[in-house]
Amino acid sequence: MKKVLKNQLSIPIWLFLFSLFLRIFHLSYFISYHQDQVRDLFYIKSHFENATFILLGPKASVGNFFLPPFWYYLMSSAYLFSKSPLAPAFLTALLSAITAVVIFLFTKKFFDEKLAFLGGVLYAVSPLSIEYSRFAWNPNPTPLFVILTFYFFYKFLFEKDEKSFLWGSVAANLAFQLHYQGLVIFIFYFLGILFSKKFNGKRLIQYLLVNFFLIFPFIVFELQNGFKNTLGITHFLIATQTSAKLRLFGIPFFIKFILKDFSFFLARVMFFKNQILGYMALGFFLISLFVKIILFKKQNKYEKPIILFFIFSFIMLFFYKNSLIDFYLLFLIPVVIVYFVLSLKENIGEKSTLILVFLLLMINLFKSPAFGAYDKTYLWINESIKKITSQKNYCLAYNIFPQNFIESKYRYMMTLAKNQPAYKNCDNIIYYRCDPKVKTGYYLCDGAICNQKPVEFSQGRMINMKPLESDVKIYQFEF
Repeated sequence: MKKVLKNQLSIPIWLFLFSLFLRIFHLSYFISYHQDQVRDLFYIKSHFENATFILLGPKASVGNFFLPPFWYYLMSSAYLFSKSPLAPAFLTALLSAITAVVIFLFTKKFFDEKLAFLGGVLYAVSPLSIEYSRFAWNPNPTPLFVILTFYFFYKFLFEKDEKSFLWGSVAANLAFQLHYQGLVIFIFYFLGILFSKKFNGKRLIQYLLVNFFLIFPFIVFELQNGFKNTLGITHFLIATQTSAKLRLFGIPFFIKFILKDFSFFLARVMFFKNQILGYMALGFFLISLFVKIILFKKQNKYEKPIILFFIFSFIMLFFYKNSLIDFYLLFLIPVVIVYFVLSLKENIGEKSTLILVFLLLMINLFKSPAFGAYDKTYLWINESIKKITSQKNYCLAYNIFPQNFIESKYRYMMTLAKNQPAYKNCDNIIYYRCDPKVKTGYYLCDGAICNQKPVEFSQGRMINMKPLESDVKIYQFEF
C-alpha cells in the first residue's frame, strides 16, 4: 500500500517542483515591480498598520469600480511572512505550480493518465503561464481557480460528490474575485449545475450562502458607501452598449480577435510564441471544435462540458465591447491545454501525440522566459538602497518624473530598510548643508531633470550602479 501511495504521489510532487523551479528561478529578476504591485503593497501595509479590515480588492482595469477583496487576502498571507515584494511574487509562483498539479489530477481522473502528465508538464513550461506567474498581480492566479472549478464540477456532476458542489462554488467565486474575466467560469459553473437538473432548493440556498459569505466584505462596503461599485458596474455596462466607438466591436472586431489575438494567445501558451504555429493551432482548434459541436451528442460525456465552456467563453468575449488584452484570457489557459492534448490523441493517435508534445516541451523549455531577458527595476532599487542605507545619519531627496512611479517603488522599499533616513525628504538640507543630524545626502533624479536646483552637482558624486542601469541617477553628498 505504501509503495502504491508513493508511486501515486511521485508524479504530482515532481511536477510541482519542476513547475515551481521554472517560476522562482532568479525570481528577483522577474517580479515586474511596477505601479500596480506598489499600489497593492502600500494598501496592505496601511491596513496592517491601522488594523483595519479589507473590504475591497484592486480597481478593475476598465470602468470606475473595484473587485471583491480576495486578492488582498492572498497578499496579506504573504505579507505576514515578509513585507518584501518578493513574498507575494513567490506566492503567485506557488499557486501557478499547484495549477500544473491540478491539471494533472483532473485529466488523470476523468480522461487519461499519460495525457494528464503531458497536460501538466505543458502547463509547467507554457511561456505565457510562466510570464504571468512570477509577479504579484490579481489576474495571475486565475488559472488555478478555473481548473479547480472544473475539477469539482466534474466530481459533482459525474461522481455525485455533494461536497464538490460547495467547493466548486467557492473556486468559481474566487476566480471571479481575482479578476472580472473570472465571471466567465462563475456563470458557466452556475449554468452547468442548473441545466444538469441537479439544482434543487437546498443546493440553491447553499450556493447563495456560500457566495454571500465569500463577498460579504464587498457587500459591507457597498452598504456603507451607497452601492458605489454597483453603480460603477452598471454605468460601465450601459456605456459599452451605447458608446459610438465601442459599437464597432461587432463581427469585424471579433474576427480580428480570433485571427490575430487568439492565435497569438495560443502561440504564447504552447508554441514558444511562434506566430505561424499559433495560426496552425488556431486552425486545428476551430476545425476540431466545429466538428465536436456538430457531433456533440456522440462526444465523450467528459468532453462535453469543455466544448460548452469554449462556446460560452467566446459568446461572453463577443459581448465584451472593449480591447481584449492578453491577460484577459488567462482563465482559458488550463482548459485550452487539456483540450489540445485530448484532441491531438483523438486525431493523430497516442504515440504521435507523445512525440509532438515532447518536442513542444523541449523547445518551450529551451526558449523559456524563465531563462530569458528580465526586468532590472527591482534589482536596481534593492541594490541602490543597500548602498544608501550602509551610511549613518543620511537623508534622501527625490526629483523624478511621476509617470514612471519609480519614486513610489523606492519609497516602499525604503520602508523595509533597517537603517532609516534622518528625514524622509531633504531637498533644502542638501542645498543648504546646515543640519548637524545629517552627514550624508542622496539625491535621486531623472536624467532629463537632474540639473535642476536645489542641488549643486559639483559638490557630490554619482553612485556607480553598473552592471545595473536606470534612467534615475543617484548622487551622494558628504556634509
